[in-house]
Amino acid sequence: MMRSIVAAAALAAACGLSACAGGDDGAAIGLDTVAERAQQLPTVVSMFSRPPASPKSTQWPVLLSHAWSRTADTTFQGDTKVSGGEYDAYGVKTALEADGVIVYQPNKMMYGSHEDRGSLLYKRCAGDTLDARLCKGRAPVVEDGFYAAMVDYCGSPVNREKHGFTSEGECYQKVKFNIICHSQGCPDSRYMMSAITNELTGRPLYQSVASWTSMLGANKGTAQADFVIEASASCLSDQCESPLLDLAFAVDEYSGNRFLNAEGSKSVVALSTKYMTVTTDMNCDPGKQTCPPSFNQRYPLPEDPAHPIYYQTFSTSILDITHPCYQKDQFFWRIILDREGENDGNISVTSQAFEFYGPGSTGGRTPVKARYVYGDSLTTTRLHPGLNHMSLSSSDVPGLPGVSCMGEDNADFAFSRINFYRNVVTELANLDL
Repeated sequence: MMRSIVAAAALAAACGLSACAGGDDGAAIGLDTVAERAQQLPTVVSMFSRPPASPKSTQWPVLLSHAWSRTADTTFQGDTKVSGGEYDAYGVKTALEADGVIVYQPNKMMYGSHEDRGSLLYKRCAGDTLDARLCKGRAPVVEDGFYAAMVDYCGSPVNREKHGFTSEGECYQKVKFNIICHSQGCPDSRYMMSAITNELTGRPLYQSVASWTSMLGANKGTAQADFVIEASASCLSDQCESPLLDLAFAVDEYSGNRFLNAEGSKSVVALSTKYMTVTTDMNCDPGKQTCPPSFNQRYPLPEDPAHPIYYQTFSTSILDITHPCYQKDQFFWRIILDREGENDGNISVTSQAFEFYGPGSTGGRTPVKARYVYGDSLTTTRLHPGLNHMSLSSSDVPGLPGVSCMGEDNADFAFSRINFYRNVVTELANLDL
């Protein structure tokens, strides 16, 4: 794996700014289906640091699913630094909307199981407890989520006219969404697609999805979660849910999201490699007994010829862990490297790529087109140091305008979160999605 990633980085230096990306050629002439045209997209691509040559709006709206420990307003940030060390809130959404794309960015919860976060991604109600936000209270008021996005989109006469829908009801039945997820936001969205019935259509929710794009997704869990569970002795408690982590996460959740959540440690359990690829019963020893299925076995990516979905994953890694911008990533990068191989400081390339459901190359092949992305280098003599896990969301990255983490010179590098997403969405538009 290391050899292939280094080769990709070398290719990046040779290609220069987006020269090898093929950002606008998704609609290859003579190819009829989305799958056929998608095969023409490059597997190894640059970070599209420049704007797409011909920005396009997707046929269908885009729904963004945010990462673990973050809220909607602290993820999918732009390229402009603001006070507090963060970047401009909703920067990606704003840039895509300027290209004419309709974008929804629901807020879920910072710490929770994929099942709870996926349910909130579908529909989040008003309230200050998890049950209330899961719309389990009396007379729940829907505030956010896929459900609210569909109601909003179909409520617009302009949107309905664009597709030739004659009523909101017809729109509900026929409209589709392009889901773009990051980190834990990817298994969240997979649960939503696989397990939830869309109340507005009466059908499985996946039938209202046109594409699913995973950005550095935690699709097979991470050794980082495994280490935290071990180091905190979480498995002394039932299902490895740690009271200590529950307390720490509850404080952070209330501070950042203003609601009471006493089960935050479920997020760490959900992100473990055992939960994702072996069994969801953390008390069960598969070496001694028959265990319930894993998350990936329970919720595979829906494959329905009558309702095709284009699936793709983007993975990346830190190539130079000594770079000043990646000093803070060193501890977990080394742990994951020892246990799973190349990684972005939080999740292994194997988990991000998600080519198989089980550990390694077991569990059956997924239907994804796996792609690897890297940062741009403006010279052939100095390779970009790679991208960390939050590079596509909120972190300082070598090549972002003005970024110097410890006084180092990053002038040989180029990176843009905004232009990356603009290029990816333009590809989807060229696939008529």
